[in-house]
Amino acid sequence: MAFSHIPDPLPPEGFALPVDEIQGSFLTWGFLPGHSRNDLNPRLVLYPDRLEIKVVTASIYEYTAIKRVDYRPAGWLRQERVAIYLNSANQAIYSFIPSSTAIRRAFLQFCQQRGWKLSGAALLALSQ
Repeated sequence: MAFSHIPDPLPPEGFALPVDEIQGSFLTWGFLPGHSRNDLNPRLVLYPDRLEIKVVTASIYEYTAIKRVDYRPAGWLRQERVAIYLNSANQAIYSFIPSSTAIRRAFLQFCQQRGWKLSGAALLALSQ
């Protein structure tokens, strides 16, 4: 089944957004930088009031924890990425490779509808 849109309203059991890879950057013990990556079984699930991101283990964040959303276009040796910056104790940043342009566009529209701060690059990607 091809991706068509993110349902509105979101179902209570969540909606899994198709992604190819998720990377996470964070601070451990408040000062040691950490990084993890999952391209085997990444999971980004949108719930009505929260989001679940699985890199190594699943982490759940309320939507109020989202500081801003950024977009990094594809380059010579990199694929496009959407980055989610969180207000959390470990200063987490997650970036994911959407499985298609339609998924990227739908997620950025979802973020804009929720009133989250989008970077200039994310707004430009949304208009394309």
